[in-house]
Amino acid sequence: MSTRAENVARTSAAIDSATLAELADVGYAGLRIAAVARRAGIATRTVYLHAPEKDELVHQALQRRAAAFAVRVARWHPTAGIAAEAVLDELVVFHRRSYRSEKRLLETLVDGGLPPRSSAVLRQLDAVRLRIIQRTMTDLSHRGALRVRPSDATALAHALMAYPTWRLAVTGPAGRRAESLIAAALRATLL
Repeated sequence: MSTRAENVARTSAAIDSATLAELADVGYAGLRIAAVARRAGIATRTVYLHAPEKDELVHQALQRRAAAFAVRVARWHPTAGIAAEAVLDELVVFHRRSYRSEKRLLETLVDGGLPPRSSAVLRQLDAVRLRIIQRTMTDLSHRGALRVRPSDATALAHALMAYPTWRLAVTGPAGRRAESLIAAALRATLL
């Protein structure tokens, strides 16, 4: 038998998922709480009990999804003992996988149209990603593998792998080759 806490958690997850799906489909301006409730398979009143306003509903859904994503991202480390080139390749592959797994969340955040409080979630995610890049470049520097300062290596990797840049790269002329081109650019410039 389910406990009340389990039911609340399950309902919150359904509301979050429905909110993010609605955001992706109709944007913030077109989002209606009744549509979120329909998509989640619950009563509109239940959604209002979880978040009394649209702004709060969107912020909670984005914040919770981003927090879970940030935890997964923060745990990443390259495979121990591999060559510097392979570390950069793993970093790029990790970004591709994480972007694919949370494409809907990232697209919603990048496309804008969100209230300022919710837009801050993208900056929070970017800060987590930046720390991983800094940690990786510092480790490569300690190995003596970098030809440039770690701060410059971090800046370049951050610029090439920021989600808006990544999205442009994979939808542009490079298409599926974007990932290997980004990895090659990092190897050629940094090592």
